[in-house]
Amino acid sequence: MKKILFVILLAVASLSAQMLNIDNFSSEVFSKVTKKPVTINLKIMVEGRYVEDEGYKIIDALNIVIGSFYLEDLITSQGKIKLKETLKSYTTSKYSVDIDNIYIQKIQTQPNTKEIIDALKKEDMCIK
Repeated sequence: MKKILFVILLAVASLSAQMLNIDNFSSEVFSKVTKKPVTINLKIMVEGRYVEDEGYKIIDALNIVIGSFYLEDLITSQGKIKLKETLKSYTTSKYSVDIDNIYIQKIQTQPNTKEIIDALKKEDMCIK
């Protein structure tokens, strides 16, 4: 009986979770190296309750949150984790939107990541 109740609760919980796909999100972030804004393209998936209905709030939050990061931070694993944590926290506190998970599908920069790493090495800001 407990197993059946658990399966039913799990099914109900999975029905309430939604997935929001944000494709081709584009924003400008500053580069520490070049001291200029750089365009970043992002593709993410956001999972949580009512995220499809509240998608405009999540995109607004993403615009605000991503502006607080430097380009060089976003290309590191720690920076990506921090972006996810900050976005979750901001959407919860500002809009009361609960995000369960954020999946980064793609982060693409212009200039590309190799050019940024080469510039960091040139300035002795990167481990060789």
